[in-house]
Amino acid sequence: MTAWHASLRGAGVRRHQITAAATLLVWCLIPASLAFAITDRFADSVFALAAVQALYAASWDLLGGVSGQLSLGHALHFGCGAYLTAILAGLLRLPPVPALAAAAAGGVLLGALQGMLTRHLRPAFLAVVTLALAECGHELGGMLQVPWPGGLVFGGEGGIPSPLFPANEFGAARLAAVVLIAGVIGFVWVARSNLGLAMRTASADPQAAAISGIDVGRVRLIAFVLSGAGAGFAGGLIAGFAGRASPSMLSLDTSLFALAAAVLGRSGTILGPAAAAYILTAALQWVELSDPLRLTLYGVILAAAGLAAPERTARFGTFLFRPFRHAGLG
Repeated sequence: MTAWHASLRGAGVRRHQITAAATLLVWCLIPASLAFAITDRFADSVFALAAVQALYAASWDLLGGVSGQLSLGHALHFGCGAYLTAILAGLLRLPPVPALAAAAAGGVLLGALQGMLTRHLRPAFLAVVTLALAECGHELGGMLQVPWPGGLVFGGEGGIPSPLFPANEFGAARLAAVVLIAGVIGFVWVARSNLGLAMRTASADPQAAAISGIDVGRVRLIAFVLSGAGAGFAGGLIAGFAGRASPSMLSLDTSLFALAAAVLGRSGTILGPAAAAYILTAALQWVELSDPLRLTLYGVILAAAGLAAPERTARFGTFLFRPFRHAGLG
């Protein structure tokens, strides 16, 4: 390669990196601007929920989009984080920081469990195992009974209280926006690092990855652990904002939401699914669909994507957020 060709290639790489950085910056400014500029209480509660759901979707995309592991049970980490936060904040009176740290740690442990059980499984069996574990968690959450100070007992389908934050929609929106930005930047960094390259290589061709020296099982386990940490933290935030942890946070509805966001966004970019989840959550809050209709919507989105382009859907390919592909983020 001549020096001229090398110079052109270097300039192209720099433009690619600048475009990616600019896209990430603009993306981060949008939720921050909405959270800090708007003071309507209902709007702020919607923005807080949307930001946390976007973080949850981004955590799934690291696992499903970057690492290529089709988990149908990501709600397990999310719901575990919610319940841990509620119990620790309510019974032990832990302040927000250690309670949320415990939620992330719970997501890590469950991610490690799922990863160890599934890291050598084929995609179809991985999906079944993760779904089964999440449904077990859902049923256990519905049966859980927690004795509360004052002789009260909470649990069942009503869930348990989570007195983590005082009622403050504006503060919740700002905190959620900051956490979303930090989480997305972290996940994007992982996706673009050597570890992210190893995850993509293991996803594309496990045998070739193993021949090249990549420990495929270990890489897949790390993806489960990191995504579990993000989902657990998001679940803890949701419980804190909502004031309650409930079995619905462990439901199939919650798991399919992340997949629907990945289909609507540009899976494997982190930004695309997060943006799709943010918009979808906000829209559903304004429309106020019932739980069965919302689950039906997610099913229609996934079915339509599969019927429209099955070869893309098999690789978690997506359609609506194509600019992220050209920004060098996936």
